[in-house]
Amino acid sequence: MKFSTMLTRSLLAMSFVALVGCGEETAGSNGDDEVAFDCTVSDGIKVVSPKGGETFKVGDTIEVVFGVDVLDGSFRIVYQTSDEDRGWDLTEESVQAEDLKIDGKTCNTVKVVLDAEYVEPSNTALISVIPYVLEKKYGNSKKFKVVE
Repeated sequence: MKFSTMLTRSLLAMSFVALVGCGEETAGSNGDDEVAFDCTVSDGIKVVSPKGGETFKVGDTIEVVFGVDVLDGSFRIVYQTSDEDRGWDLTEESVQAEDLKIDGKTCNTVKVVLDAEYVEPSNTALISVIPYVLEKKYGNSKKFKVVE
């Protein structure tokens, strides 16, 4: 019994080290099973979720997962119907840097609502995370679909 407990603890410890060692974090995605993301980024923002290809409904709450190494005071999370769309902010207030891990390897998760007041259905939707000061360091998600 004692050997079994030690073996279980050792396996758990090795699993944790393997996950941290790869620079990956896990985060849930719309209630799906947990998915491993690589949020490693240098000189900007990397949006890893939405990962692309998903279908969401207007009104859904989704998780935006991203890595960041831009030392800025605040960030915008913007929904766009296409690459050309300037988009709509999905948060009432900016996301503050002190609420994030800005180390270029840790995944940050912010829940947003695809609010019907601002979000239009689209087959080529994307989410951008944009720093207020260094706007050119933004990151985009892959394209996904939003339906009514």
